[in-house]
Amino acid sequence: MDFTDSVKYYFFRLLILIGSVAVSLVVGKGILWVVASFMPYSLDNVRDFLLDDKVGSIVSAVVILLLIVPVFHDDAKKHAAYEDMDAVPVLIVLLLLLAVYFIPVIFYNPYDITQAGETAYYALYFPCRWLMEAFGADIKTAAALGMAIILGICFVVYQTTYVFYKRKHPFRFKEPDDDDMLGDVALIEE
Repeated sequence: MDFTDSVKYYFFRLLILIGSVAVSLVVGKGILWVVASFMPYSLDNVRDFLLDDKVGSIVSAVVILLLIVPVFHDDAKKHAAYEDMDAVPVLIVLLLLLAVYFIPVIFYNPYDITQAGETAYYALYFPCRWLMEAFGADIKTAAALGMAIILGICFVVYQTTYVFYKRKHPFRFKEPDDDDMLGDVALIEE
């Protein structure tokens, strides 16, 4: 994989992360609110449970996992089949995604923030809010740890899928020490 393909790979994964955070906010906040509004009054405790920020945040984190994990699962199968990439560039991409997700929270100052800014931080870091609610973590710790857990699970899925695919399909497209094109032609002719 050359440099431009690596940059495209990173930016497409960044767009997937941003899109999955947006979808997770809609599901964790919006859809749970709609479901709770249809609950009868006799189920007030269920309604309160669905409207709790901790529950909505956990649902958001699970939605992000459900949207991102299949992408890295598919990446691992493709990378193992075509021997295009291994775990190191994928780990670098995951660390860059974590850094990009964490950068806005560096500038968070709870003593000097507008209502619009507070709403933006609430929306962006809603999937990590369960760490603030359950463990009393501040927003910076929750953002770093929450996204690190999600991306760590993605890396574990990538690595296990890569290893299992390589064991199941031991065929190699190219020789390990072959740098020239003649070796590939010799493999095709055999």
